Order: sequence, then structure tokens, then C-alpha cells
Amino acid sequence: MTTSKPKILYIPVENPIHDETAWKTLNEKFDLVYYDGPSTDDWIKELDNPQSKFQGIQAICRSTWLRGQPYKSHLIFRGEPVRHLPDSVKIIVQSAHGYNNVDVDYLTSRGILFCNSPNSCSIATADVGTTLVLQSFRYFTHCQNIARSGDPQIFNTGRALGHIADNPRGKTLGVVGLGNIGFLTAKACHAMGMNIVYYGRSRKAKYEKQMSGLKFYDNLNGMLAVTDCVLISCPLTEHTRHLINFDSFKHMKDKVRLVNIARGPIVENEAVIDALERGQLVGAGFDVYEFEPEVDPRLIDNYRVTLLPHVGVASQDSFKAFERKCVDNLVKYFYTNEPPQAVNKELLKQ
Repeated sequence: MTTSKPKILYIPVENPIHDETAWKTLNEKFDLVYYDGPSTDDWIKELDNPQSKFQGIQAICRSTWLRGQPYKSHLIFRGEPVRHLPDSVKIIVQSAHGYNNVDVDYLTSRGILFCNSPNSCSIATADVGTTLVLQSFRYFTHCQNIARSGDPQIFNTGRALGHIADNPRGKTLGVVGLGNIGFLTAKACHAMGMNIVYYGRSRKAKYEKQMSGLKFYDNLNGMLAVTDCVLISCPLTEHTRHLINFDSFKHMKDKVRLVNIARGPIVENEAVIDALERGQLVGAGFDVYEFEPEVDPRLIDNYRVTLLPHVGVASQDSFKAFERKCVDNLVKYFYTNEPPQAVNKELLKQ
């Protein structure tokens, strides 16, 4: 526990959305210095300056949306920038579930705790997942474009989709990565009458107790063979990169749907294009892309694919929850004997 205000580096965004209580706590309990570097190179120079205002910072708080401007591209927790962190830094708290933009192994080697914000945006992301599953079956995005055209000559053409659209009810959703987001999406799809199966590193008994008929597969290809719509909701790791690839489609049904709300590189873009062009992939929904922010023009031009600009997290409720989680971890670390919720929790045992 501390007797003076810890010095915290705070990374702001334009037009922030704050949780009133968490923001008040952060300002009352901590001495905040604001990140304001024009570039990561300037940040490194500032850290190497003994007279810098950043000297002596004990923690870094990036509780704001990682895609918020003006520091969206400032990835200071990996590569060269992270290696210049002062020895005084003991803990880093950051918004978002994923942390593929963080060199956790290096932070651990330095004895720096890293805390992400699990479950803070689960509901928002699951809402997007559910929407994209439904879109992949019914093609409502294309229908909306028809209506928005304002052209009476093409208004009724949307009804032709009845020849290819399907109801999700009675179909099987195969979830790759049944974490909190995956399960919330699965619950919503189950409520629409879908059967749910899942693949992952381990069986989720607690979820099986909550959902009748939920079936576990310990083999991805075995799950793909029985699935009408594949939902990707697992973390991006060296093992899950291109988890869905050309070979994966060989194990899928002749007519299948695919939704990705996790990370783009989990799905091989060229394999998706190939499956679309062959007619095997008859519907898809993507909130993330292998090469984002670039979106393949062949996806843009395909009416069977619903495209979103990585906005699964984007709700006021999510942003406020991020801040609550980050501030809670800082308060636990500096002001209580409770351990913060850290990714590299092995440091807490030392």
C-alpha cells in the first residue's frame, strides 16, 4: 500500500468517454502526467532525457479506446519503444481484450505487470457477432443497400434473395474459442433456434451446464464438418494465425457461412476469396481483416459479405467499462493487498 500519490503516465484520446466514478478516482488517487509525443521516436527521446516529466512514472494507464486518435499508431508497449521504459514502471493497464500489440514476454522479463481489460466489451462484441451471423444467413446488408438506393426499379430485386437466403433456426453454429464473447454470441444464436457446437483447447463444463445441447469438439476439422456457420472468437496467437485456411474449407460443408469478430489474421484472406468464388462460402460477416485497415476489394464487391470497420467494441458502455477495469487494477496494486487482474500473473507470485 502507498502513502503518496503514485505517478502515472496517462495516454489520452480525442473526445473521451469517461466513467464518472472511475475517472474521479484516477484523478484523486494518482498524479497524472499526460502522454503528448508527436511520434514514438519522440517518446523514446523523452524517456532517455533525465529531465523528462516522465521520469519516475510508476505505472502507465491506457484505459481509452486503442483506436482513438491521435495516438492510435503509437504502439509503445512493443518493439523499440517498450525497451526504453524506465525501471520505475511497475504496472501497465490497458483497454481491450486482446493484447497482440503488447510484448508481454518482454514486460515479464522486466518484472512489469500487464493488465488488459477482459469482459469489458464482451456484450458489445457479442452483439456484433450475433448480427453478423444473422446477416450471413439473410443478407440484410445487401437488402439495405437496395432500399437506400432510392431506385424504384430495383426495389423489388431484394426479394430474389429468397432463393439463396436461409433462416438460422435449425442450423448449427460452430464456435472457435468459446470464451465470454463466444458464449454470449452462442446464447443469442441459440435463442434464435440454432444448435451450438464449439472447438477449443479445453472443454467448458460451466457453459455446457448453462446451454442444453452444447457440444464440444477437441478436433477443429471434426467441428467444421458439422457446422453451417463458423464463428471465430478466439485470441490471435502464433498457433491461431491462419487457423482457418485453404485446408480448413476442405473439411467444411459444401455450403457454409463464416463470421470473424476476433482478429483478422486468424482467417487466411485468400482462402476466403477462393471459397467465395467457388460458391462454397455462401455468406460471411467480418468485423476484422487480415490486412486491416485495408479491406480486399473482392470482399467489398461481394454482396453476400457484410463488412464492418472493427467496431465490435465501439459503444459507450464498453469505453466506460474499460476505464473501470483499468482504474480498479491500479487501485488494487497501489492501495490494497488485492492482486490486480494481470495477464502475466506469474509475477504476482514472486
